[in-house]
Amino acid sequence: MESNDNELLTFRKFRFDEESSETDLCREAAIDKLQTLFPGKRITIYDSFTFGIETDSLYSESGIDTYELGIIDDELYAIRNARDLNVFTFRI
Repeated sequence: MESNDNELLTFRKFRFDEESSETDLCREAAIDKLQTLFPGKRITIYDSFTFGIETDSLYSESGIDTYELGIIDDELYAIRNARDLNVFTFRI
Protein backbone atom coordinates (compact mmCIF):
# COMPACT_ATOMS: atom_id res chain seq x y z
CA MET A 1 0.00 0.00 0.00
CA GLU A 2 1.32 3.41 -0.96
CA SER A 3 1.81 6.06 1.68
CA ASN A 4 0.43 9.55 1.27
CA ASP A 5 3.46 11.00 3.06
CA ASN A 6 5.10 11.99 -0.23
CA GLU A 7 2.08 13.80 -1.64
CA LEU A 8 2.24 17.58 -1.70
CA LEU A 9 -1.49 18.09 -1.28
CA THR A 10 -3.98 15.97 0.66
CA PHE A 11 -7.67 15.84 -0.28
CA ARG A 12 -10.20 15.17 2.48
CA LYS A 13 -13.86 14.62 1.67
CA PHE A 14 -16.28 16.49 3.90
CA ARG A 15 -18.16 14.42 6.48
CA PHE A 16 -21.90 14.72 7.08
CA ASP A 17 -21.30 16.11 10.58
CA GLU A 18 -19.53 19.07 8.95
CA GLU A 19 -22.74 20.33 7.32
CA SER A 20 -22.92 24.12 7.80
CA SER A 21 -23.73 27.35 5.99
CA GLU A 22 -20.11 27.34 4.77
CA THR A 23 -20.44 23.86 3.25
CA ASP A 24 -23.74 24.97 1.67
CA LEU A 25 -21.87 27.78 -0.10
CA CYS A 26 -19.12 25.34 -0.99
CA ARG A 27 -21.64 22.91 -2.52
CA GLU A 28 -23.17 25.68 -4.67
CA ALA A 29 -19.72 26.78 -5.85
CA ALA A 30 -18.77 23.17 -6.66
CA ILE A 31 -21.90 22.73 -8.79
CA ASP A 32 -21.09 25.99 -10.60
CA LYS A 33 -17.54 24.71 -11.21
CA LEU A 34 -18.82 21.41 -12.63
CA GLN A 35 -21.25 23.27 -14.91
CA THR A 36 -18.38 25.45 -16.11
CA LEU A 37 -16.08 22.47 -16.71
CA PHE A 38 -18.76 20.33 -18.35
CA PRO A 39 -21.30 22.65 -20.00
CA GLY A 40 -24.53 20.99 -21.02
CA LYS A 41 -23.93 17.87 -18.92
CA ARG A 42 -26.57 16.84 -16.39
CA ILE A 43 -25.53 16.97 -12.73
CA THR A 44 -27.15 14.69 -10.15
CA ILE A 45 -26.81 15.45 -6.44
CA TYR A 46 -26.53 12.15 -4.54
CA ASP A 47 -26.04 13.63 -1.08
CA SER A 48 -24.66 16.80 0.47
CA PHE A 49 -21.10 16.10 -0.65
CA THR A 50 -21.37 13.75 -3.66
CA PHE A 51 -22.38 14.61 -7.21
CA GLY A 52 -22.74 12.65 -10.42
CA ILE A 53 -22.19 14.12 -13.88
CA GLU A 54 -22.66 12.61 -17.32
CA THR A 55 -19.40 11.67 -19.02
CA ASP A 56 -18.29 10.47 -22.42
CA SER A 57 -15.16 8.85 -20.96
CA LEU A 58 -14.41 5.39 -22.31
CA TYR A 59 -13.22 4.45 -18.80
CA SER A 60 -16.59 5.08 -17.16
CA GLU A 61 -18.71 1.94 -17.04
CA SER A 62 -21.94 3.75 -16.13
CA GLY A 63 -21.59 6.95 -18.17
CA ILE A 64 -21.61 8.91 -14.89
CA ASP A 65 -18.57 10.25 -13.05
CA THR A 66 -18.91 10.75 -9.31
CA TYR A 67 -17.36 13.81 -7.70
CA GLU A 68 -16.71 14.21 -3.98
CA LEU A 69 -16.73 17.60 -2.30
CA GLY A 70 -13.94 18.32 0.13
CA ILE A 71 -10.93 20.37 1.03
CA ILE A 72 -7.22 20.23 0.24
CA ASP A 73 -4.79 20.76 3.11
CA ASP A 74 -7.62 22.31 5.15
CA GLU A 75 -7.58 25.49 3.06
CA LEU A 76 -8.56 24.95 -0.61
CA TYR A 77 -12.08 23.83 -1.50
CA ALA A 78 -12.09 21.10 -4.13
CA ILE A 79 -14.01 18.38 -5.91
CA ARG A 80 -12.40 15.03 -6.69
CA ASN A 81 -13.38 12.58 -9.40
CA ALA A 82 -13.84 9.25 -7.60
CA ARG A 83 -12.88 7.24 -10.71
CA ASP A 84 -9.61 8.85 -11.76
CA LEU A 85 -8.87 10.97 -8.64
CA ASN A 86 -8.48 14.20 -10.65
CA VAL A 87 -9.01 17.18 -8.37
CA PHE A 88 -10.40 20.61 -9.27
CA THR A 89 -10.14 23.50 -6.85
CA PHE A 90 -12.51 26.45 -6.71
CA ARG A 91 -13.31 29.55 -4.67
CA ILE A 92 -16.45 30.53 -2.86
